[in-house]
Amino acid sequence: MRIAAALLFLFTGLNVQANVSWHTITPEIQFLKQQSKLRFYDSNQVLIEGKKCALMVDASGNFAEVESLAKQLKQRLKTPLCYLVASHFHDDHLLGLAVLQAEFPDAKLIVHQQVASEFAAMQQALKDKLDGYEKSIELSYQRLANQPEDQQTIWRDKLTLAKQRLFRWRELSLNPPAISVSKQTSLELGHYPITLTPYRAHTQGDLTITADHGRVLVGADIVDSLPYPGHGELENWLATLKKIHNNTELVTILPGHGEQLNTAELAKPIAFLNAIITLTKAQPDKSVEELIELFPEQIKQQYQLDEIGNQAFTMFLEAGLKKAKLSK
Repeated sequence: MRIAAALLFLFTGLNVQANVSWHTITPEIQFLKQQSKLRFYDSNQVLIEGKKCALMVDASGNFAEVESLAKQLKQRLKTPLCYLVASHFHDDHLLGLAVLQAEFPDAKLIVHQQVASEFAAMQQALKDKLDGYEKSIELSYQRLANQPEDQQTIWRDKLTLAKQRLFRWRELSLNPPAISVSKQTSLELGHYPITLTPYRAHTQGDLTITADHGRVLVGADIVDSLPYPGHGELENWLATLKKIHNNTELVTILPGHGEQLNTAELAKPIAFLNAIITLTKAQPDKSVEELIELFPEQIKQQYQLDEIGNQAFTMFLEAGLKKAKLSK
């Protein structure tokens, strides 16, 4: 019965500071890190700018935040925004790119080949998301009468602004990709080469970017400290993480969620995924609920550091165990 929860997406950004903070990794690379309370639920972004072109990796699932980002980019960029990269198909990485496509119509969208082959589903996901917000507004109007009288005017004004935003976002479309990546692909941003590499790991269609002569990896959700395994190919994913972990050239790893990492810190998601795979193989007849109880305590303790971490860990572990059992 909480209006605030139902309309968080629509209201965020009206009178508050941006959710992301900008961190300079190299002169060419900016890491836009999501605030801690949203670290499992909304994405980081990465901006890479060469001498001739800029490239943005992913966009927040909060369209108001993406509109704010577009304004910042127009002030910050010294070169045209030539490319938008979706690291994978999840809403909090892909759908907000529709806002950036509207603001930077010449930017070419780059996706994994698998995402390109199913792009009609991504466009439908955008429509479904906006339909969901419309229902939230309608429900909030119905609940308005139950709010204290001194709050009704405040929320009525907020709902009016939410409707205005939604009306604007209904004009958005997720334009099809210009570049589909099926093998390792190099791009030149102007005396600054980068390499896109496709994987089937966190999802069936992941992209990573290597930059700074191999010293920086934009790994997106593949390298998250707490991986979400519900849509992944777990064996492939684990092998990919081990390969990255052993890369002696890498200095900085930029995940889709959470703080930047180094290769040594990948031991944590490697242990998490390995435990899911090992446990389900060793106990094939156990239910997911039973497997959760058997999950190694020392791994649980690494993640259950606060309420948000505990909730995410429980949800992600359940999704991973279900996925592992279905994959057998």
